[in-house]
Amino acid sequence: MGSWRVKPKILLTGSTSYLGTKFIELYGAKFDILGISRTDINNPVELQDFDTVKKLFLHFQPDFVIHLAADLGRDSAISCQITIANPAVTKNLIDLALVNKTPFIFTSTEAVYGGKEQEGMYVETDSYKPRSPYGESKVISEKDLINSGLPYLITRGHRHVGISKNFMKSKQFLNILQKITNRENVHIDSKKIFTPVLINNACDIFAHHIENNSNNQNIINMGIDKATNFYDFMIDLAKEIGLDAELIKGDGNESGWPLNSSLCMKKLHELGYPFVTYDQLLKTIKKDVT
Repeated sequence: MGSWRVKPKILLTGSTSYLGTKFIELYGAKFDILGISRTDINNPVELQDFDTVKKLFLHFQPDFVIHLAADLGRDSAISCQITIANPAVTKNLIDLALVNKTPFIFTSTEAVYGGKEQEGMYVETDSYKPRSPYGESKVISEKDLINSGLPYLITRGHRHVGISKNFMKSKQFLNILQKITNRENVHIDSKKIFTPVLINNACDIFAHHIENNSNNQNIINMGIDKATNFYDFMIDLAKEIGLDAELIKGDGNESGWPLNSSLCMKKLHELGYPFVTYDQLLKTIKKDVT
């Protein structure tokens, strides 16, 4: 791929999400993107309304599907339902993509992993051991996509960070950054280890796959070659941007996160997908903030 006569047409779900808005920001001029979401002003679509989704899909005839949308299940009243709702939406999109063998990009999660809470460094061949209904819903969707025979890219990551100028919802990273900017104290967990994912880099990975690997079937972890905790990360970022790091306190506790959910990036490197270092991540956020 890469020598398109016209712009590739991409159906993007989750167009108002943190990652979706960033992809449109970075690649809206390069690709012909039809973004859909229940909160999208131009295309307000409830993805469980399969008839509407089908009509849009057949009319647009996308060259690629990027499926970002998912219910996170943070509302306890519906968390048990997402193991049905999320896979049902994904399966519907897969069935539509099968008509023309449309390549499919699916954002999964590190929550499909489990059992290595002490050492972390999960690799793509580790067995499924989802630790939440959300993780379970992603496992079901991954299996449906793998079994479909479609060309696909499945990405696994968590703790997305970065600046998306058109994202208008609440996000922990953005909320904390805003509080520090306003000179408010913040209390952050300093014990849980993770691998940050820069949203700019995630978008570059999608674009790289579209242009170079669209006929392949790949599962990759996304992130940087550095495991850190949220406290140290925000300290480093505050210093990079020029904010007061003394406002950041390491006495917070995120009870829902495992002790170590870090991911190994060896396969990302081996397959030649775009990559950023920890230092580049900090500098990119600084640039986007200013």
